[in-house]
Amino acid sequence: MIKRTTMLLSLAVLTSLGSTSAAQAQVSNPLKFTVFGGAALPTGDLKDGANTGYSVGGAIDYRVPLSVFGVRGEVIYSSFGSKDTGGADNADLSDLGLNANAVLWLPNAGSPVRAYLTGGPTYSKIKVSASSGSVDASVSDNNWGFNVGGGLDFALGTLSTRLDVRYRRISSNNFFDTGESGTVQYIPITFGITF
Repeated sequence: MIKRTTMLLSLAVLTSLGSTSAAQAQVSNPLKFTVFGGAALPTGDLKDGANTGYSVGGAIDYRVPLSVFGVRGEVIYSSFGSKDTGGADNADLSDLGLNANAVLWLPNAGSPVRAYLTGGPTYSKIKVSASSGSVDASVSDNNWGFNVGGGLDFALGTLSTRLDVRYRRISSNNFFDTGESGTVQYIPITFGITF
């Protein structure tokens, strides 16, 4: 009887140490880094003049320990080729942006897949470039905008991965110094590896 009681107490202590270690791991490592890449689908006016492009970037997450809230800083670069080069050999549009996002982690009821919603302000440098023969020309404009979307964090074998879908909109009152207002809108769909 004493042996059985001692064994049960030992198992209870080991179990509580294991759960304490897991809780401490979550508290002690609230920072996560992600590198990502994928397709960028033009929408709005951009869809009329640009082909599907690509997006690459990196993110740093801080998740408030034992909470559903977090913040995420991101650097994202997207590039689109032009459907009509207007007589030039090559024309493209690129977006180098910074996002400062809030993240809401949705309840997962013990599932290994964690869903989240995210959004926040964006500051971007939009650049349009064209080349014809040996002549290169470009114009750029820095503007504010926003991004909003969601995604899934999940394990893929031994890797920690993320699938993310966003809507990005960058506006300008004086788009490329033409005196006209305009927007650049697109949907990046990216896959990332988290460390």
